[in-house]
Amino acid sequence: MLKNTADSYGLVARILHWLMALLIIALIIVGLIMTDLPKGDLKSQIYATHKAIGAIVLILLIIRLLWRITNPQPEIIANNPLQKRMARLVHWALYGLIALQALSGVIMSQAHGYGVSVFGWFNLPTLVSKNEELAEIAEEVHELGWIVLAILILLHAGAALKHHFIDKDRTLIRMLKG
Repeated sequence: MLKNTADSYGLVARILHWLMALLIIALIIVGLIMTDLPKGDLKSQIYATHKAIGAIVLILLIIRLLWRITNPQPEIIANNPLQKRMARLVHWALYGLIALQALSGVIMSQAHGYGVSVFGWFNLPTLVSKNEELAEIAEEVHELGWIVLAILILLHAGAALKHHFIDKDRTLIRMLKG
């Protein structure tokens, strides 16, 4: 089933979730490694790939949000109202941080005077002109953002595992099998 139901996630939502998860985890790992590489072609290629994948994640986020608002969302399985509110808060915080990471990366790159190409297929529109002060601010946001995002990802994954192994409910299964 492609679409969500009141009880389960459809194939589109599951593919978007897991594809974005893999790409974001890869971006975090590559982002940690690439800054320490020596200057040269390899570093430039890795930076370009990091930026292209970051742009793809931003596009996938937009698609995911559009899908979310046009499809029913399965009811959150929670033991109490606070747990349900926390789940909603973490989901929206993840969406917000993903957008913040992508946009701060684009702004940082453009403010340093570099464009953002998505594997040569197309270039992202220029949002800002070269501005080293703005580049520094965007860089700080990007560096702090990945840490907060990583913490939220761990919290999200930990909650899913808690639901599966301790609560023994269908929270994780719904995102794996629908």
